[in-house]
Amino acid sequence: MYQKIHYNEYSSEMIKQLEKGLFITTKVNQKINTMTIAWGHIGIIWGKPVFIAYVRYTRDTFKMLEQAEEFTISVPLQNNLKKELSFCGTKSGRDYDKINECDLKIKNARIINTPILADCELHYECKVIYKQAMEPGLIPNDVKQRYYKDNNYHMIYYGEIVDSYILKERENE
Repeated sequence: MYQKIHYNEYSSEMIKQLEKGLFITTKVNQKINTMTIAWGHIGIIWGKPVFIAYVRYTRDTFKMLEQAEEFTISVPLQNNLKKELSFCGTKSGRDYDKINECDLKIKNARIINTPILADCELHYECKVIYKQAMEPGLIPNDVKQRYYKDNNYHMIYYGEIVDSYILKERENE
């Protein structure tokens, strides 16, 4: 059903969708939470392919990532999922089971314990290899005024991409 791809084979499609939102999912024990992200990078650090994700400290996903130290990125390429991306970007996993509320389908990842969202076509499985707290004193004032008026900064997670794949049907178009 899925075909393994080189981590950057669909990077332009992923970046285009990133502007609209991607799903970052993590799992601790039996609790699974997904969240919309619109900030991220894909690249290389220490000779390893990575997805770099920004997660605010106040998000339930932050607390879960601190424990799980792994995440999946699920990218809708053909499915719009606009309503689901909006819900998962504005509601907290503390208050909602976003997977059930949005009727999203989960599927076991191939390597890590955190599942992927089967509603999406493109997937990255990531293990956190580094994290960095934002240094408020180094952020330009105009950026702080626009994004951090409430001092709600991001933790930056560097996830080594241990697997990446796409639905085979995507290849047949």
